[in-house]
Amino acid sequence: MVDYGEKDIVRTTKLSGSALTVINTPYVQQLGTKANWLEWILNNNKTLKKYAKLLLAYVGMKKVEKAAFSATYKTVWCAGPAIEHVKSIRPMADIVRSLTAELAAAKNR
Repeated sequence: MVDYGEKDIVRTTKLSGSALTVINTPYVQQLGTKANWLEWILNNNKTLKKYAKLLLAYVGMKKVEKAAFSATYKTVWCAGPAIEHVKSIRPMADIVRSLTAELAAAKNR
């Protein structure tokens, strides 16, 4: 995440049938960001839409799950433009201490 910025975020309908944003990794580029013609037809057919969305969401969820548990540069990582502000990876204890100190300072004002 530290290596990516706002310009690296792309919008995709490929994973769930609904729009979401992901980091534009080589794997995402290979996978594509647009639903193929069959997925598009299924998503726009009133009768089949709910079943197609369910199936597409399940397949997409499995891809995201795979990404989370086998982290490589080829996986899918959901993120938004706020990733621009990620500058380092910090231990959770440091983050909590920092937030607690900021809250205490705000209360004292």
